[in-house]
Amino acid sequence: MIDPNPESGAEIASVGGRVFSVENGPRVTYRPRLALRLAAPVMIVLGLAAVAVSPPLGIFGLLVGAVLAVAWIPRVEIGESSVRFRGVARTITIAAADVSEIRLRRVPFGPPRPPHRSIRVGPFSSTPIRLRVIGGDEMIQLTVVAWERWPTLVRQLLTLPGIEIDPRTVGRLERYG
Repeated sequence: MIDPNPESGAEIASVGGRVFSVENGPRVTYRPRLALRLAAPVMIVLGLAAVAVSPPLGIFGLLVGAVLAVAWIPRVEIGESSVRFRGVARTITIAAADVSEIRLRRVPFGPPRPPHRSIRVGPFSSTPIRLRVIGGDEMIQLTVVAWERWPTLVRQLLTLPGIEIDPRTVGRLERYG
């Protein structure tokens, strides 16, 4: 069983995420996986090299690299007073006192009735797990496979006071994290 109340956020931050000190106190920042962030420059370099051999293939590689470059923008910042998701289109900020639920949910895709069992290869699963941070009128939703140290992120969110957690979330954190 996971202890949802570790002694301090600094203990969690030392395991995952970067700690920054700002005017509202220390914040722990989580970013997408490094492999996802490094794929963009690699695809751009390969696209530039492929332009000389095959212009359509090179342009396709450059477009894929440009799309993957978006992975450098998103981040989740957890502070003493708020949880902030900085994305491509907008920033969602939820005050720590307003966060009411933390949920890990399996989100099927593909056919309307997918098989109940998912197939796992390393950290990847055929049925992705989504992290939902719900507070007030706002909701932050992340596909966890794309985020580095996501179990640490979830455990740190569980340290916020007044969080509602269900047995399915604890089970998924133990099984997949």
